[in-house]
Amino acid sequence: MTFPKISAPRLFVVATAVICLMLPFTPAYAQRPESQLPSDDVVRVRTELVQTDVTVLDHHGRLVDGLGREQFELRVDDKARSISFFEPVTLQTFDDAKGTTAPATNPRTTRTETNTQPARAPHDRGRVVFFFIDDLHLSSDNLIRTRKAILQFIDSSIGQNDQVAIVSTSGQIGFLQQLTDNRAVLREAAQRLNYRRSLETYAGKVPISEYDAAQVSEHFNRELFAYLVAATASEFQTDALTAANMVINRVHQIGAQSRTTTINTLSALMGLMRSSAQLPGRKIVFFVTDGFIADPRVSNISEMLREVTKAAAQVGAVVYPMDARGVFSDTTTDASRNGYPDYTGSVSRNLLGETEATQEPLQILATETGGRAFINSNSFQDNFARALDESSGYYLLAWRPEGTVELSGKARVTVGIKGRPDLKVRVRRGFLEPPTRSASKDAPTGGPAARSTGPDDELRATLGSLYPLRSLPVALSVGYMNSAKGPVLLASMQIDGAALRADPAAEVRKTEVDVLGVAIDDRGPLSSFKQRLAIEPDSMSSDARPVIWNQQLLLVPGLYQVRVAVRERSSGRTGSAMQWIEVPDLSTGRLSMSSLFLGNRKPSEAGEKFATAPRPVMVDVEHRFARTSVLRFQTYIYNATSDASDPDVSIEARVMRFSTPIVVLPPARLPTDTTTDRSSLPYWAEMSLAKLPPGNYVLEVAATNRKTKAVALQQANFIVE
Repeated sequence: MTFPKISAPRLFVVATAVICLMLPFTPAYAQRPESQLPSDDVVRVRTELVQTDVTVLDHHGRLVDGLGREQFELRVDDKARSISFFEPVTLQTFDDAKGTTAPATNPRTTRTETNTQPARAPHDRGRVVFFFIDDLHLSSDNLIRTRKAILQFIDSSIGQNDQVAIVSTSGQIGFLQQLTDNRAVLREAAQRLNYRRSLETYAGKVPISEYDAAQVSEHFNRELFAYLVAATASEFQTDALTAANMVINRVHQIGAQSRTTTINTLSALMGLMRSSAQLPGRKIVFFVTDGFIADPRVSNISEMLREVTKAAAQVGAVVYPMDARGVFSDTTTDASRNGYPDYTGSVSRNLLGETEATQEPLQILATETGGRAFINSNSFQDNFARALDESSGYYLLAWRPEGTVELSGKARVTVGIKGRPDLKVRVRRGFLEPPTRSASKDAPTGGPAARSTGPDDELRATLGSLYPLRSLPVALSVGYMNSAKGPVLLASMQIDGAALRADPAAEVRKTEVDVLGVAIDDRGPLSSFKQRLAIEPDSMSSDARPVIWNQQLLLVPGLYQVRVAVRERSSGRTGSAMQWIEVPDLSTGRLSMSSLFLGNRKPSEAGEKFATAPRPVMVDVEHRFARTSVLRFQTYIYNATSDASDPDVSIEARVMRFSTPIVVLPPARLPTDTTTDRSSLPYWAEMSLAKLPPGNYVLEVAATNRKTKAVALQQANFIVE
């Protein structure tokens, strides 16, 4: 395998691009997803039609599948309306993600078939899942429980084609708040969740919650105020007037903190909704919080809730709020606090009101977006599973609105199933707007490049775009291997020549493409490159091979995101791609493996015999292979032995779909006679794709040191066409 000569980076991305990539999370922060996006499962209808997505459950709460268009009854403001378009949408289920196949009526899958049609086979539509962690409201213990539950979800519940992001209200996760299927990125993001609660934390005997503060300052609860004054006077051994002033000051301070914190939380949630507008299909948002107050007397928080639910309808997001407090207990019975006795019962009576008040916004978010509020439950994992199962299938209805009221989304939409009053139809309050209307009004049609003033600005704006831009489709494949100079990042990029346009003003009908790339982490861009490609006319025909070029970068061990942007000079069209990669620290002496480098060949090149000696692998950038081809892959094993003895390493390779092995190669001993460099041992293999149906797959290669039992594992996604 040959690669271009390693060269030192010649360019550092200017400050504007760095700022675009590295801004901390603020209430209006927009998420940056990874380049691999889920397939488009939102039906594109004419702009005069609007969409409504509905979930149908039976009386046991199981998902109902197999309904037809004629069974649905849609009403807008109690007026029957015909359904112009209908499509059942099925995503990966919770059990699909774990590689199991359950009967259609298994309670674990919460799915019920309405007829005798066979259970659907797994497919390649993944889920888009956001964990929105309200760390400004979460207590320390509940945040630890939340972090543990998310880590468990990452290890056991992410499906093959899922995209997941972990977002916090405070922005403490920083650079890693991005959609990805890379578990290493998600684990690191979850580990960054630490206690950030900004509300008053009083260690004395007279705690005052934000609900208590609102009851005293806004609702004039005299009994509660009298208790707080008496308790404060007892704690500080002061007179009633001084204690009253102390309570009043604390109440006003807590109220101001509460309003600011809640506004920041809802603003951040709004930013998350709006940033996902370009993502197709339904988005699942797990909103984990300890609850908050949405008192209309205090501020405009109720109006903000309506704006959040409206934004959710526009982008197709379903919110599943989760009260991290779980099952409530009476905190006034805490013996360790030894609080002032409540002779009148005003505090205990207040507890029920506080519970309802802090959970009411969660119920609103769930009801208005078509989700479910999980309250009084201590099991995060069960709640995650139920929500994902419910969202694994839904029905998309398109209908024609009449009048400005309906177009504005203010009309009440109800959906029922004819002759089935036993079924529950969960529908959001509002409808999915067509893409042309749901896009941000502040965003120009051309994306980030449209706001730029020159070619270089356009290229830098494209590099820092929230989502991969596709006006000029570009593919990116990133891997790493070790070299004498240290870890080397290998980036292969590809453009379809048929998508390029020749410069009409040029004497020779060729085109030029500018390329800008960067490897970036929390510290900023650590290595970057800039190139100019001159593409000849014979590379722009429909039957020509794609235009492929490579770049090498020297990097220290760490977790990186590689971004690349391209711009065609003749047309100004831009495109971008991005991918995560983890470079391990080989100096630790642990058994490690380079990235997997995938290519293919036609069977006719060597008959049906597979390679038995090292052969260069021409990396396929898109990882898309025909069923008639033979998959070829190569990797390197590092630290296979710590002494002068011969390495004894076993290699196992298998192809999986939805965590289920489809093709398994027999275990093989890592050859040691192919190189004199025992620190870097190559491994290569081939397998036929003839028996694999079209779809998405995962190649998994594991190396096991038979002496120490240490294991190194690498995976790579590919598509069979």
